[in-house]
Amino acid sequence: MKIIVMDCANARIDVLNVPENMVGEDVELFLVEHDYSLNNISWMAVPADYVPVQFHEYGIDEENGKEVHEQRDARLKNFSIYDSVQEVKYREQKELVSAVRQFGEKFADGYEWHFEGDCPIVAAYDYDEPCDVVILAVRINNDGRITIIGDEKNDRGNEHEIDADDIFAGHIDFIRSEIE
Repeated sequence: MKIIVMDCANARIDVLNVPENMVGEDVELFLVEHDYSLNNISWMAVPADYVPVQFHEYGIDEENGKEVHEQRDARLKNFSIYDSVQEVKYREQKELVSAVRQFGEKFADGYEWHFEGDCPIVAAYDYDEPCDVVILAVRINNDGRITIIGDEKNDRGNEHEIDADDIFAGHIDFIRSEIE
């Protein structure tokens, strides 16, 4: 079974996985024994397979202009957080390509943008380790291939290519916003 506790004072939600027989019938006594103040919480006991997370997506239908609302339960097999992260990365990369083509300098095989002064810093996997990377330049080839030149923030002097897919979701927007 699960006990879902919403702590109003800290705006925090805890999900406690407990054996069915551990709690018995007095959930509040169990919570007090585990340092929850009954004055600041709301709680509910649910079956062990209950997933209290639902994802809501709001938008405008492109065909008819009406508002749409999609609700997905986290248990659905055709949905994963990985898919959502990939969608964000794809959108950001597409917007970066557009910005560099619009504001960058033309060269023989595409467009490029070099950062000067305060360069954008993003979180990325660099050599399979997460770290902060200073972005020095972005190049977009005519075929849409993104080349990002960066340097690890804490180990400067080793400029190299960073794969756009290795940059954390949400961070390519930091690069794009410095270009536009």
